[in-house]
Amino acid sequence: MPFGLGVAHYDHPPPDVSPDVNALLAADAIRFANQLRAWIDVEDGQVRGHGMSGGGRLGSTTVRLMKRGLTFAGVGLPDLVAPPEVREDRVSFRQTCGGHTGAPVPRSVPNPPYVRISAPLAWSTVVLTLHSDGSSESEISDASVFPRHFLYDSAGRLTQKTALIRYKDWLHRSEQQQSPWAGVRQAVPTAGVKAEAERSLADSILVSARYDQYHMPPRAMLGSVGLRDDQLAVVLDGLLEVLIDDEPAVELGPGAILDPSQRSPESKQHAKIRAQTASRLGVMSRDQVDSDALLEVASEQASALRTFLQRRRVAERRDG
Repeated sequence: MPFGLGVAHYDHPPPDVSPDVNALLAADAIRFANQLRAWIDVEDGQVRGHGMSGGGRLGSTTVRLMKRGLTFAGVGLPDLVAPPEVREDRVSFRQTCGGHTGAPVPRSVPNPPYVRISAPLAWSTVVLTLHSDGSSESEISDASVFPRHFLYDSAGRLTQKTALIRYKDWLHRSEQQQSPWAGVRQAVPTAGVKAEAERSLADSILVSARYDQYHMPPRAMLGSVGLRDDQLAVVLDGLLEVLIDDEPAVELGPGAILDPSQRSPESKQHAKIRAQTASRLGVMSRDQVDSDALLEVASEQASALRTFLQRRRVAERRDG
């Protein structure tokens, strides 16, 4: 209701490259940031030293009542920094940051006093692993189910985002007793970043197009939605998986575009799509969307499928 009435606002997705965290926080564009920096010293291929820095940053939330803006500062909880996991050839660093997001929200809770007026709790846990050969990987190991969380690498490139955004669940379960500060973890699925053409088109669709929402329960096939050839769908929430010859092959997260009219012959022969989690799709008419942009996205998707099939055939010949 607060979003529909214009009292609160949904944040636009942060940029794909080099986000300015200070500017985003100052502009009320993100709720919080979890920044983790780390280093290792390596000698003869073995880790000899290590260290880390960073921490959580809470922003503020502005709500509009009676044409006036009221700004509430977020209240951070203490950062939870686990002891690094040190191996001979790598070190893993884990950091949990978050806090109360700012504006108080009345909500029911299952225990006395049964109604709470406070800002809900948002948080994320980031794990960064540095290897002695200079490589690294990072992940969002667990997080609150709202808002959506975005992960960037050391070069400022977007690498992952959480696939779920469950506002109602978050609102009614956002208590410190159900958070990492009470020892409770909440794993959420993440999705990789789509190709540039698909990301750009999905963003424009979500801003300008009119669409109907369809809910898919876990393990439901895309065919159950009944997409016509003059329609397409965008994944709004949840995680889908592409089955290649009935075997899970590729995951599709928020922003993925599903256009049955542009499926290649290889896709029709080999691929099916199934919901991995409960998911929501936005279904709309194709004439709302730029046809050239759709062709570019279809070309990217067909190329990715061909590459996957070629690699599988090479692997089968090698193993055979």
